Amino acid sequence: MNKKSWILIVLAIVLGVVYLIHFTSWFKPKALLISHNERFGTVNFSLGDLYQLTDLRVVSLSELESNKYALPIWELKSESNSAPVKMFSYGGRIRGMRPVVDNARPAPLVPGQSYRLFIEAGSLKAQHDFTCESNSVPSNRARSAR
Repeated sequence: MNKKSWILIVLAIVLGVVYLIHFTSWFKPKALLISHNERFGTVNFSLGDLYQLTDLRVVSLSELESNKYALPIWELKSESNSAPVKMFSYGGRIRGMRPVVDNARPAPLVPGQSYRLFIEAGSLKAQHDFTCESNSVPSNRARSAR
C-alpha cells in the first residue's frame, strides 16, 4: 500500500470515531429521568426505562430544607438484586427491596406538601420533587412495581 492509501484509511477511522462520539449515545452517561402522576389517590412514578433500583427514599422538602439529614417517610434498600422496574407507586412493593427499618410502613402524603424522591440504580443517582394534590394513603393494595 502506498502513502495515499494509508492516509485515506486513517482519515476514515478518524471520521468513524468522531461520528461514534458525537452522533451516538455509546459514550454518553445514561440519565435516570423521573416523572410522576397522581391517580385515584395514588402517586405513581415513572422512570422511562427499566432500572434495577438499589436505594429509594422520599423526604419532606420542608424538613429537608431545615435539616439536611431529615428522616425519610419512605425508604427502601435492595438486599441483593432488585427486579428491574419502569414504574412504581408510592408505598408499593418492589421485588428485591425491603424497608431499611423492619416492618416500617410509609407515612401518608399530606395534600399540598412538597416531597423529594431520591433514587439510586447502581452508579446512577437522581432526585425528583413532587407535590401531592389529594390525600394519598399507601395501602396494602397499592400497585406493585412492574
